[in-house]
Amino acid sequence: MPDQTFQHSVTTSTGLDTVWNALDQAATWEAIPGVDRVTDPLIDEAGRLQGFAFESFVGGKRYVGQATPAGREEGRLIAWDIVTSEIRGRVTVDLEPVDEGTRVGVGLRVEGVGLMGSLFFPVIASAIGSGYADTVEQFVDILRT
Repeated sequence: MPDQTFQHSVTTSTGLDTVWNALDQAATWEAIPGVDRVTDPLIDEAGRLQGFAFESFVGGKRYVGQATPAGREEGRLIAWDIVTSEIRGRVTVDLEPVDEGTRVGVGLRVEGVGLMGSLFFPVIASAIGSGYADTVEQFVDILRT
């Protein structure tokens, strides 16, 4: 199956704890590249986000998907496996303290699923890639609050 990987990092003056806490808010993930709307968030007893359903609008098409935990290192990394009918992949956000701020790295790996996913994958990858860096910048802006 065809696949594509995107990566972009942004440094913010916001402290690591504030950024990390924002990653446990379902609404934060509506700004991540490839996710337009989060629904049905799963929150554990400690208030940590454990998964969510989402909608994406890519290349003029609506995709409904699920994000499930793929990795979590408190204060350093959170990753989600994402699956829709035509694409799957992984979103990874890694954090690193930098002076009095935080470097936020956002990676996205996507691949087509099945015949339709493979056929439309170039359009999907192009749509994601064309605004990826700008979307990551906007995502990090949300983490500052």
